[in-house]
Amino acid sequence: MEWGGAEFRLENPAPEEPPEPEVGSEAAVPPTPLPDGPLLFAVRIDPSSGASRATPISRFDVDGLEPLAVPDNPDESWQPRFAERFLPAGRELELHSSGRRIGSLVLDGEVTAPRSGCLPVATGRSLVPAGSSAPRLAFAFERDSLAGDPERYVSFEADNRMRTFGPILAEQLLRSRGENRPYLAQRVALDAVAWPGDANPAFAATYLISDDLEGPAPTGNAVSLFYLARFDPQRGYYPVWSEFRRYEGGSGKEIYTYVDAVEGPSGRIDFVEMRDGSGVRRLAGSRATEDERGLDWIEGSDCRVETLLAQ
Repeated sequence: MEWGGAEFRLENPAPEEPPEPEVGSEAAVPPTPLPDGPLLFAVRIDPSSGASRATPISRFDVDGLEPLAVPDNPDESWQPRFAERFLPAGRELELHSSGRRIGSLVLDGEVTAPRSGCLPVATGRSLVPAGSSAPRLAFAFERDSLAGDPERYVSFEADNRMRTFGPILAEQLLRSRGENRPYLAQRVALDAVAWPGDANPAFAATYLISDDLEGPAPTGNAVSLFYLARFDPQRGYYPVWSEFRRYEGGSGKEIYTYVDAVEGPSGRIDFVEMRDGSGVRRLAGSRATEDERGLDWIEGSDCRVETLLAQ
């Protein structure tokens, strides 16, 4: 009987050292990634000509809005690639206001960067149906396919029914939050709100206790209440979104007033303007989920729509 031989070799178990890079060679750095779409734009419109300025402010997700900003230390190609992807000449975006599509925004390819560290501002023209007007501020975004024909832009005035229900709902909401001085609440804003599909417009109201709309935060105890109410033929107006704030000591002030709404890919999103006593106004938006509507997104203080879209 014969046995076969076996060969053995001893090896160093430590991993091999990576090769030294050649002199003058550099590792390839991947480009800074672009954000996922679709993006939401705020649009400032000249109603007489349709000339428009637009800047991306957020991006949509399944429940509403996600923050959007220039990334930290982007590569030099990031801004041009962003403009090429999202702001090319001829790009048509759906133009929205009053919770419906009211037309289109067609970009002309001109892009500026009015403030360092902020997303660019694009120009274009807003197109609305013949005979329809356009608001000064609207919103726009891109879909895979346009959502049908645009409707006429509509606006409503607050009526006596809203003025009657307003203080009743305010008292109910204030008491539900533990406020024992609802009789001191003063209304500082009342806006009729278009809500497509409802028999009557909705309305939004803002009430304050021991504070005023502008001005710094008071040193004493103060309260702010914002709410949005829809109309039901059987029971009248009922709140679908409210924001209650109690603050004191000259800080913590947050007051919300209504701005507008869009019907986004995931549902309706309502926008408000927030005042914090600093003299700065910031745009904020609600969640799109109908059963859990609430504050979901607030624009950054350094790149505000009010500043970027100023003519």
